Amino acid sequence: MKVRLIVTCLFLGLLFSSCSALMYKIMGVKQPYDYDLEVITAYSSKFGIPDSDSYLLDTTYMHDILQSCKNDTVLCNNLMQPLQIRFYQKTDTLLSLHLNCTAGGFPNLKWNKRGQLDTIPPNFTVNVDTCLLFCKDVKYLIPISNDCHSFDYYNNADYNIILFWSVFMNRQSKILIREIQNYQKRFPDKKISILYLNTDNVYSKMAK
Repeated sequence: MKVRLIVTCLFLGLLFSSCSALMYKIMGVKQPYDYDLEVITAYSSKFGIPDSDSYLLDTTYMHDILQSCKNDTVLCNNLMQPLQIRFYQKTDTLLSLHLNCTAGGFPNLKWNKRGQLDTIPPNFTVNVDTCLLFCKDVKYLIPISNDCHSFDYYNNADYNIILFWSVFMNRQSKILIREIQNYQKRFPDKKISILYLNTDNVYSKMAK
């Protein structure tokens, strides 16, 4: 119960600082809900997410973050944000991190407001912890279908991006996905793979 309370408070306080119910509505943010796989798959298709790169976030993620980062509240808060861009050098160290709470913009988040997505790696301002590794993140990724790549597939990429999205943040997720797909196209000489990670089941569990 204590862990659930902490997580819920973090979610409500950090999703978009000082947002009122009206602001949530204007930004297209709904109450988290545990959507079934059919609904998530339908939204995934609508947003142009390839089945081969589509995953669900395991519900153990939040518990592990709270335990491993309990002495670093900033890192804990960062890793619990519902919309994220995690940019990795191949399948190794995290190079840069971008979060909904640092993107800015209203009523839609502006992920490339200051040209952060004009370079490789992206010029994000969030401090990253070098202990964050791609190989650690993927243990929380559940393939959404049998068409998903094996994780060995991503060993051949120059860079890997794990993109957190959700149905309950429908419009903001759609904008983020479009931004990152455009980023991928901006550098055709680089092999940039995107792993799309749906988080609805995790945040619905937190909200209960």
